[in-house]
Amino acid sequence: MRIIDLSHPITTGMPVYPGDPEVSITPALSVAEDTVAVAHLVLGSHSGTHLDAPSHSIEGGRTVDSIPLELLQGEALILRARVGSSHRITAADLTEELPERVPAIVCIATGWDRHFADDQAVMHPFLSLELAAELWERGGRVLGIDALSPDSSSDPDSATLPVHELWLGRDGVIVENLTRLTELPAKVEVILAPLRLAGVDGSPIRAMARIATDFAESPSLDG
Repeated sequence: MRIIDLSHPITTGMPVYPGDPEVSITPALSVAEDTVAVAHLVLGSHSGTHLDAPSHSIEGGRTVDSIPLELLQGEALILRARVGSSHRITAADLTEELPERVPAIVCIATGWDRHFADDQAVMHPFLSLELAAELWERGGRVLGIDALSPDSSSDPDSATLPVHELWLGRDGVIVENLTRLTELPAKVEVILAPLRLAGVDGSPIRAMARIATDFAESPSLDG
């Protein structure tokens, strides 16, 4: 088996969602002066590759420390979507037909992680509410995407987050800013490991996929 890291590295000054806290990592102690090295971390709960708990957008919703760990590991379905800038993803955009039942973890691979650090990041494709609802009805409970959000980040007329409201409102989990999803097979074992932050609305995660060593990477998506 081979482990694929699906997380962006957390670094000082890294891109964050517009309005979120900036990320800073500075030395607090050093081996030379204090015999040990310790870093001082300043970051938001939704920095980099991260998990949205229901409480992120639902008043009184479940917080990250109360999400069952069993929900955050296991078989995932990777759905590939050939879409471009600010495109609303529907079932018709998927490269393969939706199965009748999907596993609890479903990830949408758009290839937009290539824009994580550039000005195109906020112009990412996003899910239609109809597709999100269909994935839930077919068994999805954890929704991942390789972009800033499953909702639009560029529509100036949108004051709501319909996919967040649907998914988190049903006590589901959203994972944002995944990377390398386009390198994965359609079915793969993943681990989505958040920090155990008591009473908090989300957490940066280390996301990993386990694939067979003889798996040939899929071609990149156009976008």
